[in-house]
Amino acid sequence: MFRRLLLYTPLMIALLLAACQAVPPNLAAPVSTPQAPAQPSTGEARELVLWTHEFPTFTDGLRDKWIPEFEAAHPGVKVKYETFPYSGGIVSFDSKLLAEVSSGGGPDVWAMASHNFTQAGYIETGLLASLDPTIFGYDSVDDIVQDYPPNGLNVFIQDGKIYALLNELTTLCLFYNESVFDDAGVAYPSTERPESWQRLGEISRQMLITDTVTGAPTRMGYQFGFFANYPAAEWYVQDFYPIMRQFGQADLYVNGKPAGDSDAVIAALQVFYDFTHLYTAYDPYFVQDWFADFANGKVAMVTAGPWFSSAILAANPDVRFDVAPHPVTDPENDATHQNVMYSFGWVVNANSDPGRQQLAQEFLAFILGKKGEAEQPLWWLESVGVIQPRTALIESAGYQALLEKDPWLRCFVDTFDAYTVDYYQHSSDEAGAALVRAINRVVYDKMAPADSAHLLQNELLLLP
Repeated sequence: MFRRLLLYTPLMIALLLAACQAVPPNLAAPVSTPQAPAQPSTGEARELVLWTHEFPTFTDGLRDKWIPEFEAAHPGVKVKYETFPYSGGIVSFDSKLLAEVSSGGGPDVWAMASHNFTQAGYIETGLLASLDPTIFGYDSVDDIVQDYPPNGLNVFIQDGKIYALLNELTTLCLFYNESVFDDAGVAYPSTERPESWQRLGEISRQMLITDTVTGAPTRMGYQFGFFANYPAAEWYVQDFYPIMRQFGQADLYVNGKPAGDSDAVIAALQVFYDFTHLYTAYDPYFVQDWFADFANGKVAMVTAGPWFSSAILAANPDVRFDVAPHPVTDPENDATHQNVMYSFGWVVNANSDPGRQQLAQEFLAFILGKKGEAEQPLWWLESVGVIQPRTALIESAGYQALLEKDPWLRCFVDTFDAYTVDYYQHSSDEAGAALVRAINRVVYDKMAPADSAHLLQNELLLLP
């Protein structure tokens, strides 16, 4: 299992953060000049353009720590850093990025979610430069692979070349606000065994507070990762796929054929229907700020990755929280213990000239660390809550000390032993968009799950 393969400490504990087959778009591969051998720094003014999506502790760390330190260590280098909303804006980060890079422009270096490597076809269409293992202290691509969890880099590798290194590898656990539970007089969820979705719905009724005049909710029990002002397709899918898998279906397609109206899909949609309309646990219009609403006690529970902790503590340093295993349909049936994983990878633009590609990889080695270095991944874990699970981190004393300080982090490794965990297949493609519409019909329009699943199946059947 994951821990037995990765850990070399007596505690046998490792952390793991945290999508995917689709037909890539018909993008014209850029014409790129073969990468020149690495050249020594000359002191001449050089600019490196960096893009990321917005996430407070992540962007602050780059802007306030890593970029100034890299510029100080590389005289004459200036990093131009731009951030964009991940979703919910006029143009999402993914759509802007693909439009710019596929037309021959875009940044020199950026981090993007795992679904872009498969569903958007970045590698197949030649948009990414392959990385040089020696810049990161490795002898070969295989040497890199051996330093990370099994299968963790799969979406980054093609034809023996590697095109990204992990910014994070994430799975999901249940965060809960202890103060809300205490105020409602409800026992905390078990940190040893998962709770059922039904139980979470039932206790959410006890969490609900409404305005005495308007009847509008002022506190609710649960929030999914998507809501009215943050309609991120990835979060629809990351919330839906574990439930569908818990009902026995791994993907929207079974044996290559659409299965959007199966019993498992209908049952999964029923969970969303029940949380919204039966238990009044969730309201997509109620949630305004995913982090602050939880941190300030407006919402009691949410499933998220370890990075969630840094954001809620930034919103409210006094928030009292703990973490429990991801909810399941039947806690007593281990076959229902299903979860998802996803990753973000740092990449380099194939359109950039060889000198910029070289500089971009030096920047990544600086902020991620080279083979055997634990300082950088430990900083990312402590400051942002994302894990870059290399051997050096897992073996470090700092990592073990962090586990002692924040024992809730253990959930994110225990999941890989107690659950079946895999990437999800669809989110940003047409099948993923059809799934989003199916969930919206249930959540916003109060459509019966079976009817919405029937429409989903019709949409899937019409896709090429």
